[in-house]
Amino acid sequence: MVIIGFLLTGSAAFGQTINITGTVKDGGGGAIPGVGVRVKNAKVSTQTDANGKYSITVPDANSTLLFSYIGLVSQEAVVGNKKVIDITLKEDESALDEVVVTGYGEKVKKRDLTGSISSVTAKDIAERQPLTLFDALQGQASGVLVTNDNGDPAGQGTIQIRGASSINASGTGPLYVIDGIISENGNYINPSDIESFEILKDVASAAIYGARGANGVIIITTKRGKEGKPLIGVQYTYNRGELANKIRTISADELRFYRMIRGGGAGIGGNVDSINPYLNADNDYQELLFRTSEKHTVNLSLSGGSKGITYYGGLNYVDNQAIALNSWIKRIQSKLNVEYAISDKLTISNNLAFAYQTGNILNIQNTARQIFERNPWTSLYRPDGTLAGFTESKRNPVAFALLDKNIDNDYLAQFNTQAKYKIYKDLSITTMFNAQLDNQNSRNVTPAIINNAAFSTGTGSAERKVYWESQTYMNYNKTFSKDHTVTGVAGFTADRRRRDEYRIRVEELLSDDIFTSNVGIIDPTNTGTFATANSNVSLLARGSYSYKGRYIVQGTIRRDGSSRFGENNKWGNFISMSAAWRFSDEKFMDWSKSFLDDAKLRYSYGSAGNDAIGDYQSYTTINFGGNYYNGLSGAAENVVLGNSLIQWETATSANYGIDLTMIKGRLTFTAEYYNKTTKDLLYQSELAKETGKTQVAVNLGTIENTGLEFTVVGTPIKTEKFGWDVNANITFPKARVKKLADGTAFLSGNKWLIQEGGKIGDFFIFKNLGVYQYDVSNAYTPEGKRLTPINVVVSEDGSTVTSFGGYTLDGQPYTGTVKSKYYNNVKLQGGDTEWFDANNDGNIDDNDKIIAGNGLPTYYFGLSNTFRYKRFSLSFLFNGQFGNKIYNRVAADQNRFNSTYSPPTPDAALTSWYKQGDVTKYPMASRKDTRGNMRYEQNSLYLEDGAFIRLSSARLAFTLDPKIAAKAKMKSATVYVFGQNLLTWTNYSLFDPEFSTSNQLQPGNDSGRYPKIREFGLGVNLTF
Repeated sequence: MVIIGFLLTGSAAFGQTINITGTVKDGGGGAIPGVGVRVKNAKVSTQTDANGKYSITVPDANSTLLFSYIGLVSQEAVVGNKKVIDITLKEDESALDEVVVTGYGEKVKKRDLTGSISSVTAKDIAERQPLTLFDALQGQASGVLVTNDNGDPAGQGTIQIRGASSINASGTGPLYVIDGIISENGNYINPSDIESFEILKDVASAAIYGARGANGVIIITTKRGKEGKPLIGVQYTYNRGELANKIRTISADELRFYRMIRGGGAGIGGNVDSINPYLNADNDYQELLFRTSEKHTVNLSLSGGSKGITYYGGLNYVDNQAIALNSWIKRIQSKLNVEYAISDKLTISNNLAFAYQTGNILNIQNTARQIFERNPWTSLYRPDGTLAGFTESKRNPVAFALLDKNIDNDYLAQFNTQAKYKIYKDLSITTMFNAQLDNQNSRNVTPAIINNAAFSTGTGSAERKVYWESQTYMNYNKTFSKDHTVTGVAGFTADRRRRDEYRIRVEELLSDDIFTSNVGIIDPTNTGTFATANSNVSLLARGSYSYKGRYIVQGTIRRDGSSRFGENNKWGNFISMSAAWRFSDEKFMDWSKSFLDDAKLRYSYGSAGNDAIGDYQSYTTINFGGNYYNGLSGAAENVVLGNSLIQWETATSANYGIDLTMIKGRLTFTAEYYNKTTKDLLYQSELAKETGKTQVAVNLGTIENTGLEFTVVGTPIKTEKFGWDVNANITFPKARVKKLADGTAFLSGNKWLIQEGGKIGDFFIFKNLGVYQYDVSNAYTPEGKRLTPINVVVSEDGSTVTSFGGYTLDGQPYTGTVKSKYYNNVKLQGGDTEWFDANNDGNIDDNDKIIAGNGLPTYYFGLSNTFRYKRFSLSFLFNGQFGNKIYNRVAADQNRFNSTYSPPTPDAALTSWYKQGDVTKYPMASRKDTRGNMRYEQNSLYLEDGAFIRLSSARLAFTLDPKIAAKAKMKSATVYVFGQNLLTWTNYSLFDPEFSTSNQLQPGNDSGRYPKIREFGLGVNLTF
């Protein structure tokens, strides 16, 4: 009985639970609320309160408590015989231990990377208050040129990683991989839902994605839930914006003066009539068209979980009433991530995303562009008070903005389910299926009144994109004898995308407010359907070996098949390798241990493919409809000739890098050099009209991108109360054409020269040297040196030169032979443009064009700073670029002098040449363009410096004391004020030097854009 009693007593004691209490503090001794405290391998968990205290019941003395908090190093503590366990959590200072996603289920520590990968975290994103991915990424990483269209509410921007790897407009952007899913873009993702970006810059890192990876890869990982109590996040921001840069436009008096000199004399410009409002108006169309923008943004999130299941849900709403009248966007974005561990071996995860956007999209050419093209004295209204339409062949920008309806209704739904099964400890298999539906609908109604037309017209389109993707891959990770680590992934992927589009045009609408197909007469020539599809299949494998983390090698192979190529060229093989040497671990580096934490050399070499040429380019297709004979619809061959010989465009890259981490992780430095060569460039080549075809897809040649990148990340100051973090990066890119088919140069557009040995983006235009001051100023030596006339006497009315005292050359009298310049056998005179005669043959023609500049920057940079003092923080970001030129096509169009209905720039109106002796840069207006004076498409006068430095964003925040927040049942609360596009230093004369382009061969052409805005806002972040 004694023995039995003892056993029962012992059993009861052994099974008794234990209550543990304690306090969790930071390194400075302050209490940390919201720390997750859980029993390891059990479902028991809690959180610290506002005073950092916790209480938890554990099963027995053998239990282990796990303490975790974002940004701090997690700790474990064995219970044993303790009843009180106090913990101090330290900051996670080692950026080297950050985990970087490399694709297809593989993750590595930053310290073990062999390729060129830049990371942007949720903390970095939050400092920017971004609305789009382009806001979030701009200036954050070297080698990544982000162009942001922040004024246009429907605008996004462009991202180019290490230069243009392709000259095909549809194949130049990076590949987006969102939670493992390949996507054309990331526009439907709310930046607040993003946990991290990984930007795979070198081809070796991107090679695992094969097709479309040649232009770099952006891996986006969205937020996940964590075990513990539910966390509710609420964020609200309110922005107001103004036109960032107002342009001086012509006034009514200046326009009258211009009409006078263009007409050839006084009185030609018209007189002011105080009774006629048509003549005495003086509209400032910028003031009339633009307003103060307002933007409301609301973010809601819910996350949490218990043992075996975690969840995260995010909902974002944006109401953007943009700067232009009647320009607006409303957007809803949602994201739901759920992960369920069915057992220790099987995990199921589901991701669901939905986005909806509607808005009125302004036609820039009919609104913002008309600011410069419509005469300021023309009235906005008709005598009956209605808005005027066309006047003097120019549109009314206010009328078009208010009355022209261009409503978009777009929605996207994406669902992804994934199953991961651990076969045994080191080997797992993952299978995933994703489906995505993207519906884009637009409806446009143009009332008759704004077009001065007899009837109103309407157009509509409905575009549906369906995309599915399947992936299956196996991951292996094994460490042998502590020093040898082997990892690998092998898999298979397949995807297919289809796009269907329906277009309709209806004329003679019965109502401008109702647009259906039965409200007017359908135009059959502009009504019809369109469909296209393509598929890809791939086999992939990657393996790596690490010895003590000191010597690391990695290799990748991928075989891609694309439906876009002919039977003999569908498949492409892409191989890469990379290696890293952590030389700081070598014995001979022991001398540096006091200041050098880590030092690594990296090298990578590999290839990746690009098939972005469009569908069915290997075939000559048949078009149905649109070809009419005797009133009947017919079918005809497409004017684009098929080419079954086109093959994969392949980018091959070598990357050299060094990574240094110093002063206990407070300073990191990275330097890289890359050389990326793209061969078999896919391009739509023009055909001679005699063939009956217009274009054919070809493999054109080879381009080369090289560059240097430098990144410095540091914490110069770090104390208990004050901290300063800085991130600086700069990139020096170069891009040139190495080879072209048959070595034949060509013009892209009408001003960009593409030639072997030349640079991408070279402007091939006429060099404008000014305007001849006198008729006798057109004088040169036989060698082409300009002569200066002296003692020039002109007639009383200034129309002719009556005498002059000869010429000088470099200040000395000249008595030799005098040559002159001609255009179409007509000698140029005073008031004519002086052009550079490149071949010095005396005739100004196409043989005199030169490379006058380049549309791509020679370097670009980003510089971000964050200062923290107690509970205040201040962050700001500068970015900029230098060395690029911009062709101001708007000003060039204005100053053609071809119509009195088209106002020139104020400078041209007031200072163009009028009489002998005038010194100006604008030719004689009354001659219009009869003597080759304008060349508005190719005139270096309009080639401007595109360099700029911008204070892109700034944010001042205050975080409430957790104890005070807890009294309001909140875990945390932060209020802040912020601004976007605050200051820009530039010499560019139009709205802004930064704008996106859809054609990489034609950078730097400003034909009129939605202007950027300067925004200020305030916001609040609450967590419950």
